[in-house]
Amino acid sequence: MSNKKSIRQYFVIAFILSMTIALILRFPMIMGMIFREDDNHHRSDFEVGLSRFFIETAITFLVAFAMFVMNYFILKPTEKHTNLKVKNILISVFLTFALVSFLNHLLFEVSNFLEPIQTGRRHKEEFDITNFFVSVIVIGCTLIIRLIYQKQNYELENEKLRTESLQSQYESLKNQVSPHFLFNSLTAMKTLIRESPDLAGKYVDHLSLVLRYTLQSNEKRLVTLREEMEFTDSYLFLIKMRYDTNLVIEIEIEESKTHLQLPPLTLQTLVENAIKHNEISKRNPLTIFIKTSNADTLIVRNRIQEKLTREDGTGIGLANLSKQYQLLGNRSIQIIQQNNEFIVEVPILKT
Repeated sequence: MSNKKSIRQYFVIAFILSMTIALILRFPMIMGMIFREDDNHHRSDFEVGLSRFFIETAITFLVAFAMFVMNYFILKPTEKHTNLKVKNILISVFLTFALVSFLNHLLFEVSNFLEPIQTGRRHKEEFDITNFFVSVIVIGCTLIIRLIYQKQNYELENEKLRTESLQSQYESLKNQVSPHFLFNSLTAMKTLIRESPDLAGKYVDHLSLVLRYTLQSNEKRLVTLREEMEFTDSYLFLIKMRYDTNLVIEIEIEESKTHLQLPPLTLQTLVENAIKHNEISKRNPLTIFIKTSNADTLIVRNRIQEKLTREDGTGIGLANLSKQYQLLGNRSIQIIQQNNEFIVEVPILKT
């Protein structure tokens, strides 16, 4: 909230509160005029009473609004970053009562001039007490307004810090991609260079595309499904060089959904998770199904083929992906294990 907007809001609130205070304090007066039982000279008395009501309501309003204006400069209710000192409160109380004393004398004379029949010591004392009571209300209201403004500011700052923290977490999560596939790819490339130089050249092209995409993905929160699939094609080329026909990938992606978005490296994470936790051999090949659904989700499914010796995971994988979706707006991924199948379903998002 800008400072000018805060100041404008304060004075609008001060105006409304001043009018409300004036009307509430004079409400019994108007009710007494309306429900007076004595009908003698009722019309003339009502007109006099109505005139008195408007004059005293206006005076009370002016006193209250003047107090709000003065306390704006002393209590600084729209100030967001400084603590309120006891000294300021004492100064506010002293100057408020001093100003009210001056205004009481001045406005009482004005009231007598406008309404000469309403004079006397009793009315003067009542006039003084009312306006002093108004000044107490104004000081209390100003302090409450200051508390509200500071509470709003704290909430805004906390939300800003929370957003920055989430952004930092998100960037950190994106940078936690497992390097295992890179090490394995370099090992496979060494073998290819020795045995099949032509294939090695093609292998290097796909590897460079994978590395470029991985580096560029750190600059993006979302990529289109089309971009992700182009990267996945190269990634799968590298993976299949290790497993040959023992790894089968079945892809069914609707063309109408390729413009939808998802976090970068989502498919790489899901495919790598399936490869890491399942046996892949000539005796027991692994098939991974990748498809889109009518509910705008991407589904990766494979049959569970437990390894004889399990690999120790790093704890990143699916937990990392789940956190990324949460940081994108409380989205969630579905992990289902049923009928000897492992299924992960992730949302694909509209722009």
